[in-house]
Amino acid sequence: MGRIKEFFKSLKWYDYSVVAGIIIIMLTIGIIYHSDAITIISAIFGPIGVFFLAKGNVVGQMFLTVQGILYSIISYLNGFYGEVIITCLFTIPLYIVAIVTWFKNLNTSNGQVKVNRKISWKEWLIMFSVCLVISVGIYFLLQYFDTRYVLLGTFSFAFSSMASYLSVRRCEYNFIFYILNNIILVVMWILLVVNDDNFSQIITFVNYIIFMLINLFGFVNWIKLKKKQGEEKDGTSSTSR
Repeated sequence: MGRIKEFFKSLKWYDYSVVAGIIIIMLTIGIIYHSDAITIISAIFGPIGVFFLAKGNVVGQMFLTVQGILYSIISYLNGFYGEVIITCLFTIPLYIVAIVTWFKNLNTSNGQVKVNRKISWKEWLIMFSVCLVISVGIYFLLQYFDTRYVLLGTFSFAFSSMASYLSVRRCEYNFIFYILNNIILVVMWILLVVNDDNFSQIITFVNYIIFMLINLFGFVNWIKLKKKQGEEKDGTSSTSR
């Protein structure tokens, strides 16, 4: 917990401004379009979690775990059973695993996670292969449960699972797959708003647009973190010699 406290001490005024801005935007949209409380809370927790994730802090995984639980409830109520299956069976468990692995790989100075310096091509190949096989099964499973937008749901699973795995592995490319997943989810929730005339879910659509922007920042920021941490490690090694 001391490392987390150190991280919060390191936050600047603009970090708190971003968090405050997210809360104000989501509350405003939720009130205007009469969103229910669980949708508003989910829409607040999600971007805040992704923001802390982009900053390299394990607190982000904690926020996203709670958001995942709320999002699965929202998805179930709107007939997105594929999202429920994906979130409950894959995303939330991987968030929990990430919390454990990140705690084991935190910098003592600022509480930021240590970015993985390299993932082998074999691991990439195994990840893509396993994801492809499971995604085929997910496609037929979603059809069985008569979920909406089966193909989009399948792609959402593929991108989300790879992003979550890479997040556990502390790889900066997790943000790229999160962005791809965000694009899929933006399309899904736009279709729901238009087809069902359900404007109370506009907040969820806006939520994933904000996700995309923060994930883009996260990718750039993690590249900088990786470079900085590599320089610090090399500097320590050279000094010790």
